[in-house]
Amino acid sequence: MKLQKKISHIDAIISILYYIYYMIAIYMFGLVIFKTLIYIDLSIYFDNQRFFRFLFYIPHTIIILLPIFIILKLRKQSITTIGIRRGKILKSIFVGLIGSIPLAALGTIGPILNGKVLNINIWDNIWTFLYYLICISFTEELAFRGFLLSRIQELIKTKWISIIVVGIMFGLIHVPFQMIKEKMSIIDFILYDLSHLIITCIMHIYLVFLYNRDKNIIAPTIAHAIMNFSAALFI
Repeated sequence: MKLQKKISHIDAIISILYYIYYMIAIYMFGLVIFKTLIYIDLSIYFDNQRFFRFLFYIPHTIIILLPIFIILKLRKQSITTIGIRRGKILKSIFVGLIGSIPLAALGTIGPILNGKVLNINIWDNIWTFLYYLICISFTEELAFRGFLLSRIQELIKTKWISIIVVGIMFGLIHVPFQMIKEKMSIIDFILYDLSHLIITCIMHIYLVFLYNRDKNIIAPTIAHAIMNFSAALFI
């Protein structure tokens, strides 16, 4: 039986380098979508634009997550260290569904107040949910709640400080892509979107709470996906 290496300070440093890689990757992806015509040119070949979005984001998802598994392989660490566990799956699903209720409620308030109506196109909703489940929620949960938090906590021993630091990192990871979309500089966008970034940080703390129920990435992934999907149900 092979011995599994424990998480150490070296892993914390590696996780910071991975975070920088994540930042660069998402910035480059933003450039591809908003500064070139690739996304628009390819989209014309698809009748369902939600399906096309899901398909287009899959390579980006792989680019973001693949280094984590390479790191685990090189460091001889188990996938359980990033929250991928086979045990208590039904419990994790249940925790995710229950935990999603307050998040889903918050996600629907804005669209309802703005007079939007539900999108009843079944295929639109299926591909939208898969997009949020795999390309957004699973990616971010595995990277932040699974990988980064467990490693940063080796560097920052105080539990709540480490959670807040990773929460700030989680909020900031949204900046490169969105600032390109909004055609703003990094400082201008942070000031413009500061309230949302703070909410994102708070959401991270809540998702950490769900994750810590049994250290399974399924629970926060489901809750995260349902929250995003609930808002996207409206048009």
